[in-house]
Amino acid sequence: MKRFTLIFVLIFTLVISSLTAMAQVETPSAASTRDIVDMRGRTITVPSEVSRIIALDAGALRLVTYLGASDRIIAVEDDGHGREKSDYEFFSLATYRIAYPELRDLPSIGGAANIEGIIAADADLIISSTVDVAKLDQMQQSFGVPVFAVDVDVELYDADRFFGQNERLGILLGKEDRAEELNNGIRTLLADLAQRKAHVSDPTAAYAGGMMFYGQADLLRTTGDFLPFDLVGATNVMATNPTGNMQPYMTSLEELVAAQPTAIFLDAANLELSKQGYETNKRVLQELVPAFINKDVYSTFVYKYYGTNWDNQLVNVYYVGATLYPELYSDISVEEKAEEIWHLFFNRFISYDEVCALQGARPSRIDWF
Repeated sequence: MKRFTLIFVLIFTLVISSLTAMAQVETPSAASTRDIVDMRGRTITVPSEVSRIIALDAGALRLVTYLGASDRIIAVEDDGHGREKSDYEFFSLATYRIAYPELRDLPSIGGAANIEGIIAADADLIISSTVDVAKLDQMQQSFGVPVFAVDVDVELYDADRFFGQNERLGILLGKEDRAEELNNGIRTLLADLAQRKAHVSDPTAAYAGGMMFYGQADLLRTTGDFLPFDLVGATNVMATNPTGNMQPYMTSLEELVAAQPTAIFLDAANLELSKQGYETNKRVLQELVPAFINKDVYSTFVYKYYGTNWDNQLVNVYYVGATLYPELYSDISVEEKAEEIWHLFFNRFISYDEVCALQGARPSRIDWF
């Protein structure tokens, strides 16, 4: 009986040990992935720890740098408008490339069409700004890697969605604290701007032109939804995009004249083309448009280039505010505020003069007259 009891105890101990060992093996496996909903409403399964990322299409890499995860990028695009490595005149129009120049040293995977190259890169996550859900699903199937969709068209008009995107990326990348830091910093800026706007009693009629959006254009590419005007209390003389998508669009010389703006702000991305447009229509503009008559025409940092430049948007807000309502912004140095904002977004210092030099323009009154 004693021998039987001893054998039973030994067998029981072995069974328990085996089950324990199995549990120890299975537990990490069960916890090695998690589900998360991306910005297109897709539920995707991602690794618990994401360490190898490829960002595809407009704005995706910008968002990764905002979250402080650029060190996990293993390869970059280098075709079409996503050229992150090649020397070409628009390279530095994306401020994140100035903040993170080392990204340029990474291998190139060309673009989303390079399926074999992306597979060979052995990423554990793709972040893409592609809008079409079917295409996103197809990419995920082709790459054999989870594809998390981001929304690069969201503007700070919809601050909750913008903040929510940062929060989701923070969870995805294990950067929750960084996402909170960024969102809180932006909230502080928006609150400061709202307090200044409350004191505007006579809104300036203003026009934004020279927008970079799916290619170059002159001063007649405008927008009826220019965040700086709305946040500082200026009146945008142009209507929203007729399609309703709030994006830049082409207007006409006749509409610009009819709008009668007293101040005009031109995007640095298209200053040369805007100047050509001005020279072509110089007589009409100087005789019939108050902003040109009074030489109240200014340049701003790039707003739209390879997606929305949210960091530059907020820099432009302070510049437009200080230009239109200097008494309300007398305590602000635009240069210092710009460096503060870039540091908030990139968690790195980049100098105002460096950005101006690399982008070929600085916010100022234009010198065409």
